[in-house]
Amino acid sequence: MVSLDLSVVNVALPEIGSGLGFSQVGLTWVINAYALSFGGLLLLGGKVADRLGYRRVLMVGLVVFGLASVAGGLARGPGWLVGARAVQGVGAALLAPAAL
Repeated sequence: MVSLDLSVVNVALPEIGSGLGFSQVGLTWVINAYALSFGGLLLLGGKVADRLGYRRVLMVGLVVFGLASVAGGLARGPGWLVGARAVQGVGAALLAPAAL
Protein backbone atom coordinates (compact mmCIF):
# COMPACT_ATOMS: atom_id res chain seq x y z
CA MET A 1 0.00 0.00 0.00
CA VAL A 2 2.84 2.37 0.85
CA SER A 3 4.68 1.91 -2.45
CA LEU A 4 1.50 1.54 -4.51
CA ASP A 5 0.38 4.99 -3.40
CA LEU A 6 3.40 6.56 -5.07
CA SER A 7 2.71 4.76 -8.36
CA VAL A 8 -1.00 5.58 -8.43
CA VAL A 9 -0.36 9.27 -7.88
CA ASN A 10 2.20 9.33 -10.71
CA VAL A 11 -0.45 8.02 -13.08
CA ALA A 12 -2.99 10.59 -11.90
CA LEU A 13 -0.69 13.64 -11.98
CA PRO A 14 -2.07 15.20 -15.20
CA GLU A 15 -5.62 15.00 -13.89
CA ILE A 16 -4.59 16.33 -10.48
CA GLY A 17 -2.78 19.23 -12.10
CA SER A 18 -5.73 20.30 -14.19
CA GLY A 19 -8.31 19.71 -11.46
CA LEU A 20 -6.60 21.70 -8.72
CA GLY A 21 -4.74 24.25 -10.81
CA PHE A 22 -1.17 23.18 -10.11
CA SER A 23 1.71 24.71 -12.02
CA GLN A 24 4.17 22.31 -13.61
CA VAL A 25 6.73 22.96 -10.84
CA GLY A 26 4.11 22.79 -8.10
CA LEU A 27 2.89 19.44 -9.38
CA THR A 28 6.20 17.81 -8.53
CA TRP A 29 5.55 18.61 -4.87
CA VAL A 30 2.63 16.18 -4.88
CA ILE A 31 5.23 13.43 -5.25
CA ASN A 32 8.09 15.07 -3.35
CA ALA A 33 6.11 15.91 -0.20
CA TYR A 34 5.30 12.23 0.26
CA ALA A 35 8.74 10.95 -0.67
CA LEU A 36 10.65 13.40 1.53
CA SER A 37 8.56 12.88 4.65
CA PHE A 38 8.48 9.10 4.14
CA GLY A 39 12.20 8.75 3.49
CA GLY A 40 13.23 11.27 6.11
CA LEU A 41 11.22 9.68 8.91
CA LEU A 42 11.61 6.00 8.04
CA LEU A 43 14.42 5.34 10.52
CA LEU A 44 12.56 7.22 13.24
CA GLY A 45 9.47 5.12 12.50
CA GLY A 46 11.51 1.97 13.01
CA LYS A 47 12.89 3.25 16.30
CA VAL A 48 9.41 4.19 17.51
CA ALA A 49 8.14 0.72 16.56
CA ASP A 50 10.99 -0.89 18.51
CA ARG A 51 10.19 1.17 21.60
CA LEU A 52 6.39 1.21 21.61
CA GLY A 53 5.57 -2.09 19.93
CA TYR A 54 5.05 -3.05 16.34
CA ARG A 55 1.31 -3.62 16.48
CA ARG A 56 0.57 -0.30 18.15
CA VAL A 57 2.74 1.67 15.72
CA LEU A 58 1.28 -0.24 12.77
CA MET A 59 -2.24 0.75 13.82
CA VAL A 60 -1.26 4.39 14.38
CA GLY A 61 0.48 4.45 10.99
CA LEU A 62 -2.60 3.00 9.30
CA VAL A 63 -4.89 5.59 10.90
CA VAL A 64 -2.58 8.51 10.02
CA PHE A 65 -2.11 7.22 6.47
CA GLY A 66 -5.83 6.62 6.00
CA LEU A 67 -6.93 10.00 7.37
CA ALA A 68 -4.33 11.78 5.26
CA SER A 69 -5.57 9.88 2.20
CA VAL A 70 -9.11 11.07 2.86
CA ALA A 71 -7.85 14.63 3.38
CA GLY A 72 -5.97 14.44 0.08
CA GLY A 73 -9.05 13.16 -1.69
CA LEU A 74 -11.10 16.05 -0.33
CA ALA A 75 -8.44 18.70 -1.04
CA ARG A 76 -9.76 21.88 -2.65
CA GLY A 77 -6.43 23.49 -3.44
CA PRO A 78 -2.78 22.71 -4.10
CA GLY A 79 -1.62 23.53 -0.58
CA TRP A 80 -4.09 21.16 1.02
CA LEU A 81 -3.07 18.31 -1.24
CA VAL A 82 0.66 18.82 -0.69
CA GLY A 83 0.09 19.00 3.07
CA ALA A 84 -2.01 15.83 3.02
CA ARG A 85 0.69 14.06 1.02
CA ALA A 86 3.33 15.08 3.57
CA VAL A 87 1.18 13.67 6.39
CA GLN A 88 0.68 10.52 4.33
CA GLY A 89 4.45 10.17 4.23
CA VAL A 90 4.57 10.40 8.03
CA GLY A 91 1.97 7.65 8.29
CA ALA A 92 3.89 5.52 5.80
CA ALA A 93 7.11 6.05 7.77
CA LEU A 94 5.37 4.59 10.81
CA LEU A 95 3.60 1.87 8.86
CA ALA A 96 6.42 0.40 6.77
CA PRO A 97 8.94 -0.57 9.51
CA ALA A 98 6.21 -1.91 11.77
CA ALA A 99 4.83 -4.04 8.93
CA LEU A 100 8.23 -5.53 8.17
